[in-house]
Amino acid sequence: MKDQPDDFFQIKEDVLLLKTKIVPRSSKDEIRGVEDKVLKIAVSAPPVEGKANKRCISFLADYFGVAPSQVEITSGIKSKNKLIKICGIKPQEFEEKLKETLKDLEFRAKK
Repeated sequence: MKDQPDDFFQIKEDVLLLKTKIVPRSSKDEIRGVEDKVLKIAVSAPPVEGKANKRCISFLADYFGVAPSQVEITSGIKSKNKLIKICGIKPQEFEEKLKETLKDLEFRAKK
């Protein structure tokens, strides 16, 4: 897959690879922005017995409007740093959704 300008993701056709850092035991599930070339994602579940991984998959599936079966952690199962593969999302949809979220984060940070 060809690298995109933003190093935290690669996308080709309908397959998206995301470099992420998961923050478990957060007050809510949310994307917190891009930090050190990874997408920081907070999940409310604790990092025990795969609960944070399951919550991360569920959150990303809801966020991008795909089935949980289309979201897979391909590396980093026992780490905060994970490579996540999402199938069935169009590049334009991904970019629009993420830009909207990151703009909202910037706006809230400026307040």
